[in-house]
Amino acid sequence: MKIARLVLPSLVSLFFFPAAFAATRHYYIAAEDVTWNYAPSGMNLLNATPVPQPWSLKLQWAKTRFIEYTDDTFTVRKPQPDWLGILGPIIRAEVGDEIVVDFLNSSHVAHSLHPHGLHYDKDNEGSFYLPFGKGDRVAPGRRFTYHWFADASSGPGPGQPSSIVWWYHSHVDPGMEINSGLLGPIIITAKGKAKPDGSPKDVDREFVVSFMIFDEMAGKPAGLFYSMNGFIFGNLPGLYIQQGEKARWYLLGMGNEIDLHSAHWHGETVVDAGRHTDVIELLPGSMKTVDMIADNPGTWMFHCHVEDHMEAGMMAVFTIYPPPRRKCPIEFLAGEFWKTPEKFSLTIRNADAKSIRKLTMTSEMFLASRDLRRPSSFEWQSPKMLSPGEEQTLEKPGVPAARAQSVMGWAFFPSSLTFADGTEWRPQYEGECFKIFWRDSDHPDVPALPPRQQEINSD
Repeated sequence: MKIARLVLPSLVSLFFFPAAFAATRHYYIAAEDVTWNYAPSGMNLLNATPVPQPWSLKLQWAKTRFIEYTDDTFTVRKPQPDWLGILGPIIRAEVGDEIVVDFLNSSHVAHSLHPHGLHYDKDNEGSFYLPFGKGDRVAPGRRFTYHWFADASSGPGPGQPSSIVWWYHSHVDPGMEINSGLLGPIIITAKGKAKPDGSPKDVDREFVVSFMIFDEMAGKPAGLFYSMNGFIFGNLPGLYIQQGEKARWYLLGMGNEIDLHSAHWHGETVVDAGRHTDVIELLPGSMKTVDMIADNPGTWMFHCHVEDHMEAGMMAVFTIYPPPRRKCPIEFLAGEFWKTPEKFSLTIRNADAKSIRKLTMTSEMFLASRDLRRPSSFEWQSPKMLSPGEEQTLEKPGVPAARAQSVMGWAFFPSSLTFADGTEWRPQYEGECFKIFWRDSDHPDVPALPPRQQEINSD
């Protein structure tokens, strides 16, 4: 019996895994205790009002998340799209690949990693029940390396898109762990249809959006957060698509019996297994992949269509922005707004072939990733003629130091411009040729400005 226990895992491995993989994709993922804010702006960003009660009573809660690192030292975090929100990193593979995940449990209780859709043996299942496997329960401070295989049944089937989505999550105490935030997406691309990073060749842009009600207070209304990727009331950032692009949406449902969701896009339709629709039904544990041709410019609502879910803030927006139509006459080179907040400086350059006689620029500020405001003193003007290629540094009174630290970024764009020959340049739409200076240099940049919230005073 003792010999059989030692030999069995290797026999199972030989049965499930081929002798050679197309590629081995390595991930370094930790479980970490964090504080999560369901609405970082404190605002309902769909209509520029405060988050309503009871949710506004407490927006920040203790959670545990999957965090990706660059290597097995677990010292440098790997950048993630801001729209992933509370979800763990995307794990990718092409059919035929092996996935290796070095898992470090940096949290305070035991956790694991359990994948949907992939092939694995008992030791790599990541689920705590008899008969136990080696990776079923990783103690705090300990590591385990999971080996999974993306076989043909892990990838798209007949009639499906070139890539499909699966869940992964912790499975020691799954009800508690999923509610704490230990969940993320796996995307598998069909054989021969993947780019080197595993993403599908036939798609311009991808988004993963989960619909789940997080319960922080044992069912009390103030603790039920009807979220999309962990955000409520329009606070989900980063859903930008350039007009004409093909966007692939990976939709995920999770939660309890109340998590019956219907994802709905305004302004666009999607293709779901050959049918056109603008609503996708989701149940707990479900996974759907649909495609959108983004042909309708604008900022559009994306939300769950269940009525009380809308009332509770399970809503976001996505923006389809036009491609650049012309070269900008002004370049915004540098700006300083936080070291000496009482005095702002902005360095610009004339990027046109003609001299600029008069220039007016607009400044707006981000209080959160999607919370854009216009201060009372928002215009900047160049005081002198700017020759082609000439740089100029402008200064302007800033804001009190305490207020400056609440500003995440400053956006600038030209609002009017007159050349020396008397011709004029006018923006074709507000915000054309914008530049954002973020307080955090690692903040993801955005290709379009979000809708502006109400105007506020800068003092």
